Amino acid sequence: MVMMVCDQFMRSALGRFIGQHGSKSYLSLINACDSRFFNISDGIPDIGNPQEETDDRFSTSNDSQSNAPQYSLSIAHTLSAASKLAYEDVEVVKYELEQAGFDVEKTFKPIGYKNTCSYIVGRNNDIILVFRGTNPLNIQNYVTNLSATLTDVTSSKGISLGKIHQGFWDAMGSTSRNPEDIEEFKKKSSININLGVSLTSSICSALMAIVQIVKMATFNLFANVIDPIDSSWANYIDMSELRYKSLYIQAEDFILEQFSKQEGNTKKRLYVTGHSLGGALATVFLTKMIQSDSPLLEYFEGLYTYGEPNIGDEEFSGSFTPEITKKIFNHTYNNDIIPRVPSWYDAPPGTLVYINSSYRISIYPPNSETHKAVPVRPISYLHLSGILNLSVIRRLKEETPLRILFRMILPFFVNDHFPSEYSASLRYGKIHGVIRGEEEGGKEEESTYERDNDSLHLFDDEY
Repeated sequence: MVMMVCDQFMRSALGRFIGQHGSKSYLSLINACDSRFFNISDGIPDIGNPQEETDDRFSTSNDSQSNAPQYSLSIAHTLSAASKLAYEDVEVVKYELEQAGFDVEKTFKPIGYKNTCSYIVGRNNDIILVFRGTNPLNIQNYVTNLSATLTDVTSSKGISLGKIHQGFWDAMGSTSRNPEDIEEFKKKSSININLGVSLTSSICSALMAIVQIVKMATFNLFANVIDPIDSSWANYIDMSELRYKSLYIQAEDFILEQFSKQEGNTKKRLYVTGHSLGGALATVFLTKMIQSDSPLLEYFEGLYTYGEPNIGDEEFSGSFTPEITKKIFNHTYNNDIIPRVPSWYDAPPGTLVYINSSYRISIYPPNSETHKAVPVRPISYLHLSGILNLSVIRRLKEETPLRILFRMILPFFVNDHFPSEYSASLRYGKIHGVIRGEEEGGKEEESTYERDNDSLHLFDDEY
């Protein structure tokens, strides 16, 4: 809780140098070095626009009827910006979403459960669910990350989906609804004072009220120490839901409500996304949708994660059906350390999208037979990285002094994890090809496929 207070203090201190955000709030430590979010100057892509989808989608197969992944670079950039935005206070989130043309008034909802946060927002017939990554000053986020034992997961039909990270799984909460818990919380949170007709009864009632107040204060203090949540988010969330209604149930209920309000015959679509811990939670959310046979599966259109850690064993890596797997894209920027840990876990399900330091994007679909995901290569210590890398040096003139300072004091594999690296690389990067049959993605020397108009050509190159 003390660290969360320090977070607000640090935001104010940084604001003295970089100024206030347009929402009159201060930016987080993560985004203070790069306050760019959506690429408004070039127009925000309509996630559900059929024409843009046709122009932008990049198929990893010439067979349009196959289960080959259909990757969209513009959607990837939009969702990376939404994931980057999730680290901010709610007022900043709302301001940026409004600027980008999302329907904040009718579709925006911040969600919190214990020490995790997410938000939902829509535009036209599309809804995006965005999970926030690790807050550097929220100790409980680290406890969630480090609860790295594995737990068994099964589908709604009792079929094993493998094992998954216990901390991430628990952070999402249950898929079952327990309204009794919420009612019990509200009952405990209310204070009843009966002044009575006599002085004695009035004094007794007042004393009981004091006892209730002390108990409530103690409970809230203990809860906020064990599972602290940013005050900006907590102010927008009902306390009973924050403590007793799981992140999954809150999200599912609101999204289904939004889809029920939409009219017309246009296909309704759900995109799920997140950076770092947020990416892990996004994958867990999809897994719980499968486990509970959620009606949201009918609307599910894509899972895009950025810098997501490994979250399960080998069986989990290839456990999803081809229809689901082809809609999952896990992005790794260069030497980002987080997608490589825990090292004893396997890569998350889906297609690996690897981005090198010069913003060249390579797509590694999962094994066509086993559906197992391709893991990213280990961190390279043999090539120039960080501020010694020529591509990074060329971009320094466009970066803020604070970002350059971070590059100097933090290891290159930590700098590569910043959400700004993902949003910038997906904004300016180009898809250079689809690579199949590799045991690892992103190797420095390999044969790759380059996209040239409508054909793919094999060529040798170095990253």
